[in-house]
Amino acid sequence: MVARFRQKFIDFISVRSHQYFLLILLLGIFLRVYQFGTLPIGLNQDEAFAGYESFSLAHYGVDSAGYHNPVYFVSWGSGMNVLESYLAIPFVWLFGLSVYTIRMPQLICGILSLPVLYLLLKEVTGNKRTALIGMGILVISPWHIMLSRWGLESNLAPAFLLFGLYFFVRGVKKNVCFIFSAICYGLALYAYAITWAVVPLMVAGSCLYLLWTKTKFSWKYAISFLVILFVLALPLILFVLVNNGVIPEIKTDFISVPKMLVMRDSEIKFNNLFNGEHYYNLMNLLIKQNDGLEHNSTEFGLFYRFSVPFIFVGMGVLLLNFVRNLRKKTYSAESFLLIALVSALAVSLMLEGMNINRVNGIHIPLLICITLGLSAIFNYFKDTKTLVRVTAFLYAVALVFFCSFYFTKYNDNIRDNFRSGAGEAVAFVNEQGFEKVNVDSSMYYPQLLFYDQTNTLEFLETVEYTNYPAAFLSAKHFTKYTFGIDANGNYDAYIIANNDGAKWQFSEANGYTLVEFDEFAVAYRK
Repeated sequence: MVARFRQKFIDFISVRSHQYFLLILLLGIFLRVYQFGTLPIGLNQDEAFAGYESFSLAHYGVDSAGYHNPVYFVSWGSGMNVLESYLAIPFVWLFGLSVYTIRMPQLICGILSLPVLYLLLKEVTGNKRTALIGMGILVISPWHIMLSRWGLESNLAPAFLLFGLYFFVRGVKKNVCFIFSAICYGLALYAYAITWAVVPLMVAGSCLYLLWTKTKFSWKYAISFLVILFVLALPLILFVLVNNGVIPEIKTDFISVPKMLVMRDSEIKFNNLFNGEHYYNLMNLLIKQNDGLEHNSTEFGLFYRFSVPFIFVGMGVLLLNFVRNLRKKTYSAESFLLIALVSALAVSLMLEGMNINRVNGIHIPLLICITLGLSAIFNYFKDTKTLVRVTAFLYAVALVFFCSFYFTKYNDNIRDNFRSGAGEAVAFVNEQGFEKVNVDSSMYYPQLLFYDQTNTLEFLETVEYTNYPAAFLSAKHFTKYTFGIDANGNYDAYIIANNDGAKWQFSEANGYTLVEFDEFAVAYRK
């Protein structure tokens, strides 16, 4: 068996396109694994909360609000998506709560997206070169490299939308794949609330297209697809009903459908489709490929800014081919790409407060447009090899410049935003055994919960909020911690921000020992 496997592997890598595939894949893995866990430095408040929810469920069976297996976390007060936390539970249970374990689901999904995009493009275009181009662009995309390295729960959505789309396209030929598509689309609903609009549009558009073109498929698997997707969506349908006052909240030992303190249902509005300002904002975002948020983007753009023209060329190719095939009622798998793009664009235009992670449903379709645009340009010119080499060199240079920034200087930009040093400060406080600790309010309370690994049951018993109820709760006190620096208070230790102007109160001259941890310091009396 070993000899047979070895021979199959030798046969596989003897094909040049397979060699390119493996090299591109290995590069993609390296760019996502190198310095994993330490880049970005620190911990974002949302991934800290997702990590703590995972820790709570793994060890205490309830989330931070006391619900058993909720379909949506109450968390901040206005909710948070659950998929990241549930996927992290095995890693947290096996290896403990850490930056590495909470970021692991995103890393795995990011890496899996690389070959899946290749398979999707190969299935749609029937062209290995086009598939390799698309995979290569995803591998070196600054957006996807950054996304794969930290645990923002909503950033799981692009991967599961991609998986669902691939299995749907594959399902037209092999109908059993519709089952896997339904599962992936269903899980995408738990990755990001925006997919509650994106997935129905994609599915409805895809199904109507199959019916219009009279494509043959098994109704047994088609109905199974819809049933599975409905079953997976049902808890969230109940969630919407609960939070609109139609039915009371559901609390059981097996599953919970909680009522939010504040329901953020005003962030998406259908009327925005008719608002020219939203079209301008989205176009501006596509062209600049930067929203000013350091955790979302850099000056290099999402796919490098010189890729923008290729996006519009690819859109034109998709639209032109779709119209031709639709008039003839001829089936083309490429049409599903356009349906995915239009669905994601429509929902993005409906959003209030547009930024890169909020419109993350459009990024994979846009990257596919770049791929199709480049492929069309390569096919148009006769001297294809030279053009391909020049383009590859251009992207390689761009990658080198991005990496020279990202792997050396990026942490300096993000350390304050991600509260670098907070974990070390909390660890020091616990090592010293301080019983009453005063914490600077610049540290988000989920970050403290995460690093302290606070007993969830004790947290629920002791927590007091400064603004309860609210969409974004701010903790005043729990267990041994009190927020808001009070130098005159009776505390054993203080966790203060190094940029706090009141830091002088804890100087050695005033009888304190000060131990610094990057953006934070611990002060205590000698």
